[in-house]
Amino acid sequence: MTDITKTLGYGGSGEIDGVQVLLSAGGFDESVSPSFINAYDIEPTVSQRSRMLHADGIVAYAGSLSFDVTQAALGFLTTAKLLKRRYSFTVGIDDGESAYRMTDCYVTSLSLQGSPGGLIAGQVGVTAAGKESAGAVANTYVLKTANQQPYGYWYSGNTDVRDWNFTMTQDVQPVYSNEASSPADSPQEPRYMKVGLVSYALQVTTYDAVQAHVAIQVATSSFTLQGVTASEGYAFNGITDLGMYSHSFESSADATVGSGDSSIIT
Repeated sequence: MTDITKTLGYGGSGEIDGVQVLLSAGGFDESVSPSFINAYDIEPTVSQRSRMLHADGIVAYAGSLSFDVTQAALGFLTTAKLLKRRYSFTVGIDDGESAYRMTDCYVTSLSLQGSPGGLIAGQVGVTAAGKESAGAVANTYVLKTANQQPYGYWYSGNTDVRDWNFTMTQDVQPVYSNEASSPADSPQEPRYMKVGLVSYALQVTTYDAVQAHVAIQVATSSFTLQGVTASEGYAFNGITDLGMYSHSFESSADATVGSGDSSIIT
């Protein structure tokens, strides 16, 4: 029998692009896609017939981290780092005893949201070209430091805004080369990551129909989208609630400038 003691709660932490975040949940996945073949002689009277392993296949790496937004987190969220296309960084999780890291990561999804009664929440989804299971991950008690107090929703928004949700998506595909793996019996890892288009969207619920916001303030930082209004709506949820107006805004580049035109201003 082995007795193992581990520290939970604030004994663990998360790290994104070298900055420790107030991690609320997170995880990494390594998925293998082997190649199988079927035999031609599948006889009805034989008691056992199954597919056969043809090749070790390929392996892909992905992960996600959810966290409460602090001033330190805003440093990589709103200074054209993670919001910038094809930005590569490292993420890590420490459970209080052991750590797991992934290197050469690219954002596939990123979201920020603020709503009444809660903290400003962030979530980052990534895909990576490789893994690094062991490695140092920043893990200090940061809640008492000047820039690590979590922001409440009231530190964000705009005029007449009740709640908001900002999302970023980026098309990232692993590319594999037609060559033998090393070692020979292991699945092939990505040769490099192919990054496609990046897009941003903003959903805002307001108390006033004329407030179709394209800019949201997050504490001392803000971001503004360039694009089009995708939808507008109105909802009334009963006599105990106020009528609410919803606005959905999607980013796009100016065709007169080209796809290289900036669709977000931070």
